[in-house]
Amino acid sequence: MADKEATVFILDLGASMAKANSGRRESDLDWCMRFVWDKITDIVSANRKTLCVGVLGLRTDETSNTLQDDDGYENISVLQDLGQMTMPGLRSLQASIAPSKTWSGDAISAIVVAVDMIDTFTKKLKYIRRVYLITDGQADMDADDVSDIAKKMNDSNIQLTVLGVDFDDAEYGFKEEDKSPTKARSLHAANEATLRELTKHCKDGMFATMAEAIDDLQTPRAKVVKPYKTYDGLLTLGDPESPTAMSIGVERYFKTHLARPQGASTVVVKSETQSTQTLDEDAMEGVDFSAVKQARTYKVNDPDAPGGKRDVEYESLAKGYEYGRTAVHISESEHNITKIETLKSFSIVGFIPYDKYEPFLNMGEACVTYARKNDAKSEIALSSLIWALHELGSYAVARIVPKDGKEPLLVLLAPGVEAKFECLYDIPLPFAEDVRGYQFPPLDKVITVSGQVLTKHRLLPSEELSKAMDDYVDAMDLSGGASEDNQEAEEYAPIDETYNPSIHRINHAIKQRAVHPEEPVAETPAELLKFSAPPEYLIEKVRGQIDVLIDAAEVKKVPPKAKGRRHREAVKPISGLDVDALLGEERKGRVSPVNPVPDFKRALAVAEEVGEIEEAAKQMGAIVRSLVTDSFGDSKYAQAMECIGTMRDELTNLEEPDVYNSFVRDLKKGLLSGALGGDRRDFWFKVRWSRQGLIDQEQSEVSKVTHEEAEELAPSHNYLSGAVPPALFTIEINTPHCNSIAARPSGMATYRGPDDELALRMRQLGLALGRQVTLIPLDEDNEAAVPASNDAEENQDDSELARTLTVGACISFMRGLRPENMLEPEAQSPGGPAPVDVGRPARRENASEGVNTDYFCPWRAVLSYPDHFIGRRNRPRARPFFNDILTGRVWDFFYLHDPRNPDLKPHLLVPTAQFVAFLAEINGKLDTELTIPPHQNRQKFCFRFGLWGLTPQPRHLARSENKHSLDDVEWPQLPELDWRGFNESSLPHQVAFLKEFDRLLAPNPITQAERAQVRERRRAVDRQAMMIQVQTQLGLVQEETTRDRPIFICIDVEALEDPPHPISEVGLAILDAEKIRIIAPGTNGSNWWPFIECIHLRTEEYSGFRNHKYVHGCPESFNFGTSKFPKKEQMPGLIRRLFERFGQGGRKIMFVAHDSKQDLKFLHQIGIDCMALPGVIGAIDTVVLHQKWRDSNDARSLRTLLTDLGMEYRNLHNAGNDAMYTMRAMLGLASEDERKTMALQQGKLYVPLFRLAGSR
Repeated sequence: MADKEATVFILDLGASMAKANSGRRESDLDWCMRFVWDKITDIVSANRKTLCVGVLGLRTDETSNTLQDDDGYENISVLQDLGQMTMPGLRSLQASIAPSKTWSGDAISAIVVAVDMIDTFTKKLKYIRRVYLITDGQADMDADDVSDIAKKMNDSNIQLTVLGVDFDDAEYGFKEEDKSPTKARSLHAANEATLRELTKHCKDGMFATMAEAIDDLQTPRAKVVKPYKTYDGLLTLGDPESPTAMSIGVERYFKTHLARPQGASTVVVKSETQSTQTLDEDAMEGVDFSAVKQARTYKVNDPDAPGGKRDVEYESLAKGYEYGRTAVHISESEHNITKIETLKSFSIVGFIPYDKYEPFLNMGEACVTYARKNDAKSEIALSSLIWALHELGSYAVARIVPKDGKEPLLVLLAPGVEAKFECLYDIPLPFAEDVRGYQFPPLDKVITVSGQVLTKHRLLPSEELSKAMDDYVDAMDLSGGASEDNQEAEEYAPIDETYNPSIHRINHAIKQRAVHPEEPVAETPAELLKFSAPPEYLIEKVRGQIDVLIDAAEVKKVPPKAKGRRHREAVKPISGLDVDALLGEERKGRVSPVNPVPDFKRALAVAEEVGEIEEAAKQMGAIVRSLVTDSFGDSKYAQAMECIGTMRDELTNLEEPDVYNSFVRDLKKGLLSGALGGDRRDFWFKVRWSRQGLIDQEQSEVSKVTHEEAEELAPSHNYLSGAVPPALFTIEINTPHCNSIAARPSGMATYRGPDDELALRMRQLGLALGRQVTLIPLDEDNEAAVPASNDAEENQDDSELARTLTVGACISFMRGLRPENMLEPEAQSPGGPAPVDVGRPARRENASEGVNTDYFCPWRAVLSYPDHFIGRRNRPRARPFFNDILTGRVWDFFYLHDPRNPDLKPHLLVPTAQFVAFLAEINGKLDTELTIPPHQNRQKFCFRFGLWGLTPQPRHLARSENKHSLDDVEWPQLPELDWRGFNESSLPHQVAFLKEFDRLLAPNPITQAERAQVRERRRAVDRQAMMIQVQTQLGLVQEETTRDRPIFICIDVEALEDPPHPISEVGLAILDAEKIRIIAPGTNGSNWWPFIECIHLRTEEYSGFRNHKYVHGCPESFNFGTSKFPKKEQMPGLIRRLFERFGQGGRKIMFVAHDSKQDLKFLHQIGIDCMALPGVIGAIDTVVLHQKWRDSNDARSLRTLLTDLGMEYRNLHNAGNDAMYTMRAMLGLASEDERKTMALQQGKLYVPLFRLAGSR
């Protein structure tokens, strides 16, 4: 049980305490209260009823104490009765602490009152009793009975501590300056002597100056805990059942135990209207918060319950152990089988010498074991064991079970021998599952691929470096107790002065906030940060060793990262290479219409001023306007949109949104005014729907455009939200030829938006549908007015069909649907047909019951639909519907002859609307979303005839009602009317009809399996062609000797792993095939390797970065020369100049890479199209060559490829090394594949080189 304490603080509240002395800015009372609040808040935070506090006011305006009826106890008041201190009591006490207007009050009498308070409260019980007197000694004191008072305090075991304001203390080194011989000073000195004399007579008295106590507050106080016994029993050696076994009675305690910071509780603010009755149970005393109760509910899936889940009681649940993806249930009655049944024990299982034990095996918290108290026999036995271990230099290994049923632990017992003190320290040991065995390369040697052991290598420290490091470590040694003044050495950072910053910082902040809730938390005390860095005097002392170590290790400064996107300062390359001299004078960027996107990026890369950025944007804007103006229809819209998107992205990154916003505003004016080649408002809609409008402040902080202003240029949905008053209208669509007849429209559509946009949408809709679209406004009675253009001739039923379309159809078109995407099978509504978009999953309820003959679908396309347009998962489910497609369904079959070949069998067609309804039926039953496929495949199911003069139209053949309906159908001959109508039609109409008809003659698409086989055969042919090309160009196969051989340039690009993945390295390996014409290749082409020239370029801005997340980059480990460091903007020009250098004189160049798609993509980002560079005639991919050689479809890494070829390599993922190894791999694959071909032609067994290497 914790000790009980009773503490009384005597606070001097006299008028003199309101003054600020000794240069302090706060009053003496506030200064002293720092100490008092620190002590009291420690007691409050402990939250123990056995810690009792009382506060007594000295020199108060009133008198309130138990001895006030006697003389000499005036101006002494009890501010807090002795008892438990809580937060409400602390708040009340704070309000009563203030300087009085009184100068009189006897401090000795206040001590007597405090003693009486303690005696009355504690009676004769066991308490720790303390009295603190805080005073400035400026009032008269009666010192006649000092010795009697001291005797009484000693009899009551009361500890007296006197803390004086500006009292002299020789031991602490404080002496009040300017003590003039005034009456007040004389009184102060006399009182100081009286109190000092009183503390001397007290048994545990203490006298100190308040300055020392205040300074002590900066030093954290470690919590004093009582010993906690973890084991009390026998320590055995041998079988306890045997009489020869050793048994010693011992007690085991914690020696070290992890201290944790104080945790925070979850609370809610009390509501002012909340009833106090609801808070009595859960309220947290002293704060305006309420404790939060947490509740947990358990639910299980239940289809019959509301929401599909049902609550269950916790008692009805059972525990389950995860086993793979399932749970294994073990009932509570059987739960004991998962636990080891253990009995309390502490037994030694063996011994181990000091030098055989590895310190890294120490785990957990240490404990200390003593002999059992008052057991002489156990004390002698344990002492013998401890001394035996000490003299033999050994540890004991023991197994301990602290209590019955607890898990066993293995501990290491170490002897502890000191003067008059003997014990066993124990540390937990790991089990096999706790030890992590990692493999690391040795630090003192390098083992090559061939197995050679090297003790001297650039990756190993030299003797000079090792000596420099030894000297530096010795100079930084703290164990010798270095001191700043070089006087007597003392221990640096002893354990009892090294505090946990997180624990004490939290405690410090909590105490300050409890006393001063409105003030900010003070800075972290310096004592907590004392050991956060090496001492400055020690760093200065060893600075010479640091410089020597830097030189020996060749440490180089990493270039600083550029902080801005513009006006970057030129960082001197680490290598000292003059890249400017290599590149020559840079040319300012110019954007050409031939390659605008890369040119624009290049121009921005070399731009140094804002004016240059604006000039590049101006050039790009002129190219966009030119593309739109010269576009035939929308043929150049895609290229213009790419340019606009690039402008937007680049100018956003450069923090120049105003330049782009100005361009967009000017572009809109030109498009809507017709200045860019006529009416180009359709392009403006593309800009809007692709979200390439103004750059607002949400996308760029430096933009001056608000989000609301930008939304004015974004696609508006106000017509859906009702922000604009609606305009009611109907839409009349004139159809030249139609086989179905409908009544006049009776429905209407609503539009909410600008009139000019409505007119433009109607025009676009008409172009999309290929029909005349007339807007019919509604009058006040919502009746459609007759358009002026409707005369009697136009209203004939066989030439006109009026239909009502919803605005949704218009919107669908404006979002990118093509005319062929919009089919209108007749609806079931009596009001007339409604549109059906076959691009959406068809549902049965949307299908028409009648026959819509606008679009037809070949019957063979219907039957083959599952093979080509249903995935593997749903194909087996949908297949029965197609196998029994005629049963229980009505199909209207039509036929259509080829007027050019009347004798041929006609084509069998069905209305596309019926096929849509069939898919809707399947979707309804299987919950799928089958639909007519989009894009080009849609045309295979949508054929339209009857639009071109008198050309033939599909004629009705039969209506199928069962699976035998087509068995007896006879195919009719080509009708005379169709043949004559085709021949009498105009030539344009005949051409249009035959173009649509010839689509019926297209063969059925092949199946996915057949398509895969075709792709595989094509790839095999491509691989063979690439391999033969390389072998021919290298002279490995017969060729004309007069033919010029090309130059092979291999490029490898390394980009940083983090977005936006900038290029950090480029490696180039160059081989002139002319120079190796008369040289035999050797194994893997190794005789040609010396003729390969290798260049390694590292982007200067990223030279300090290294990839490590997905690959282990090593940009500094170039094996074949010295790396060059061009700037990021110089990299594209340098690569072009290198190609120009090797492509002079009309030489042909072959581009080589490993997985060339990735390298080409990264090069394209910096504006380089390798295949368009001068002299480049083709590309070689070593991935493809490896697939050809191995007869495999798997794309392998460069490491695997080199291993297969038996080539040695090191420092991969360095662009220069990878380029060299890729070039060598190309030579090896070409020569090895030729060796394979020769072996097969000669009927011999081909054995790859890597197998030969493995068998040696």
